[in-house]
Amino acid sequence: MKTSLWGYPEAAIAFLNENEVPEVCCPTCSRPFPRDYEVVGHYSGMFDTEYPLHRHVLKDGCTADEFLQAAPWSSGPVHFLGLRVSDGTEFLWTEEEIDELSL
Repeated sequence: MKTSLWGYPEAAIAFLNENEVPEVCCPTCSRPFPRDYEVVGHYSGMFDTEYPLHRHVLKDGCTADEFLQAAPWSSGPVHFLGLRVSDGTEFLWTEEEIDELSL
C-alpha cells in the first residue's frame, strides 16, 4: 500500500488500512504474498514514464479505484492520487494541501 506523503491523502490511507482485504501470508514463514492489484488506468510522469492506477478490493465486496487528482509542476510533476470507492465516496486532497505540498 502507498504510504508516501505524495500519493493518497491521509484519510485514504486510513480507509484502506481499515477496509482493504488483508494480505494473504505464507503459512510457513508468515511473510505476506505480494498483492495482485487490477490495473484500471495509467498516468504519465516525467519523460512520459507511465505509472499504473490500481483497484483495491474491500472487505465488504466494494472496490476503490485510484485516480490522478492533480499533477502540478514543481521541478517536475508532483502527483496527487485520489481514491474513489464504488459506493460513491471519494478521498481527495484539498486545494490548500496541493498548493502547500507542491512548492
